Amino acid sequence: MKTDLLRTYIELQVRGVRCSALEPGRRGGAGPCGTRAFLFGDRCVMLPVNMPGVETPFTIEREDGRLHIARDGERLLETALVPAPRFQQLTTADGLPYRSIALLHGRDCLASTVMQQCARYADEAKRCRFCALGQSLKSGATIARKTPEMLAEVAVAARDLDNVRHVTLTSGTTARRDTGIRYLGRCADAIWRASGLPVQIQFEPPEDRAVFRELKEMHAANVAMHVESLDESVRALLTPGKAEISLDTYFSAFEDAVAVFGRNRVNTYVILGLGEDRQITLDRCRELVRMGVYPNLVPLHPLPGTPLAGAAVPDIDYLYEMYTEIGEVLREERLNSARCAGGCGRCRACSLLQFTERGKEHAVLPHAHAGDGEDIVTITVARTPEDLAACHAVRQAVFVQEQGLFEEDDADSHDGDAIHILARVNGEPAGVVRCYRESGSIWYGGRLAVLRGYRSGLGADLVRKAVETMQALGTVERFYAKVQIQNVRFFRRLHWVCVGEPFLYSGVRHQLMERPLEPREQRQSGRSAA
Repeated sequence: MKTDLLRTYIELQVRGVRCSALEPGRRGGAGPCGTRAFLFGDRCVMLPVNMPGVETPFTIEREDGRLHIARDGERLLETALVPAPRFQQLTTADGLPYRSIALLHGRDCLASTVMQQCARYADEAKRCRFCALGQSLKSGATIARKTPEMLAEVAVAARDLDNVRHVTLTSGTTARRDTGIRYLGRCADAIWRASGLPVQIQFEPPEDRAVFRELKEMHAANVAMHVESLDESVRALLTPGKAEISLDTYFSAFEDAVAVFGRNRVNTYVILGLGEDRQITLDRCRELVRMGVYPNLVPLHPLPGTPLAGAAVPDIDYLYEMYTEIGEVLREERLNSARCAGGCGRCRACSLLQFTERGKEHAVLPHAHAGDGEDIVTITVARTPEDLAACHAVRQAVFVQEQGLFEEDDADSHDGDAIHILARVNGEPAGVVRCYRESGSIWYGGRLAVLRGYRSGLGADLVRKAVETMQALGTVERFYAKVQIQNVRFFRRLHWVCVGEPFLYSGVRHQLMERPLEPREQRQSGRSAA
């Protein structure tokens, strides 16, 4: 890894960029305020835009339709903005704008502050000093309380129009804490039933720990409890209301949550640059990771209208140390953002742990975007034991570790006789799909899996290869696939058609789809002519 590259991203993250033609995505609320989502190869990073009171050497330049980030006039990185989401232009039947219900965070995360009010916000003695929760409501940009039905409607539109893949639900703290948490669970359940999207719920530790099991039953994919700081003295000063719940209580709740949801399915937020003790923060972060909790490390972004509006930006060396040290522990404990089912951990856009959690060799941009020439992609039928093992490893990474569709192994009785197709990028296994005979001339495709980092066209190439393979056999009359509901639109673009109604498979909604094949006579005559 080029150390100056990570430092460059850190400096970008804390100082932001200047561009007179660019506006931040939002200016208040509970999420990433004053920022825009930028793409660097296959990575998405939220960067502050035109931060008031913060000097930055970074500017945005445009040439031939491309965007570049420059430092003091010297171009450093090519980038692109995440396109404006189409779902945010829609309204409900009674005229409520979708954007007042939920927004796009990062590249593929739907986010909503379900209850835009906090029991502590009105009390300046208890309000978190960095919080801008009330600003969005005061400006009219959102509504005070979203219903499960509203959120489900928006989630379906975001999935279909903008390829949203997961959801984050957060909220202000209610006077009766567990009542508010259970309401978030009802919202998650409605979203999952309508869209099939995994949902993360964010809340403070419940008083009744049985709530974790209830949330699991309401189809929450994972949960998050944000400590904000791991230094009790800082918590008492800057989060006085939340500090009434001790860190010991948080850590006990983390243990209970991991017992229900599993390792890598419990998250927290740690804001760096609040004046915390470095060693305490580092040690307690390590403790969290070893418990199975994924910590989203983010730098303080001082927001206008808050008591910390004039705070200095965090120290670059400190952030570099934290990202690299905790990245190493994440690797040791086999935790990473790819295995977070949904929410902030999976989104990754606010934390630069995405550059260190997979090792130094993954901290630079992908080859195709680094100016080193085109990637070499090969898609072939797997025949050797090594290729078959690679197929199985990719499936394990996606279906077991990332999506949690299977407890330990996704292998089944079809694997022995199936045709396995393997995609490699620059020689490394990157994606798979298999085809198996169901009966007679009826075949099924399935287990389509592409590793994170290669999900930009490779899935479509694998599907096309599967169809090509089926047509080449000459004996296949019907070719079907059981498709996760959020991928139906993707398959339709590849000329697949829906058959029947959606159904549950491994606890996830699926749709049976068929790919019409050329008539057998036409395929045979084509081969003869060739």
